[in-house]
Amino acid sequence: MRCCVYSMLSGLLLAGSLCGCSYSATLPATGAVQGMNQTAIPVSYQQARNYFIKNTITEPVPRHITSAEEFARYFAMAATMGRTGTPTPIDFTTQDVLVFDAGVVQQQLDIIPLALNRVQNKLVLNLHIRSGAALSYQMHSFLLLIVPKGLPDNVEFNVQK
Repeated sequence: MRCCVYSMLSGLLLAGSLCGCSYSATLPATGAVQGMNQTAIPVSYQQARNYFIKNTITEPVPRHITSAEEFARYFAMAATMGRTGTPTPIDFTTQDVLVFDAGVVQQQLDIIPLALNRVQNKLVLNLHIRSGAALSYQMHSFLLLIVPKGLPDNVEFNVQK
């Protein structure tokens, strides 16, 4: 009986010592680790409403706009009736604008932002596009997001349909 108790105690001690072991490795500071360091940092944004792309614009709209002058070159205000009818104010001294330009289409498009993250030296915007009814006219569909100033110029879009 006593030998069984000693066997069980020694087995528990052995198992406890094995569980307490840890392994650590030192990774090199260059090369191999670079691919592992892709941390996504969420970026706050506000969706801008009640603007339209001017009908004189034939070239693609820049993805990242940093000044009021550049913004006015591509966009105009589209005030409508009601409490939410005024265009969203943009202060280009502290804010920039990200633009997803879906182009000229003849169907209703809902462009829904899902997440905006900073990954190293670029911004990654995940968005969903929901196609709607066919239209008898053309429209220039886009999404405007107001973001803090000082973010990278490189913008990537991940579109989910």
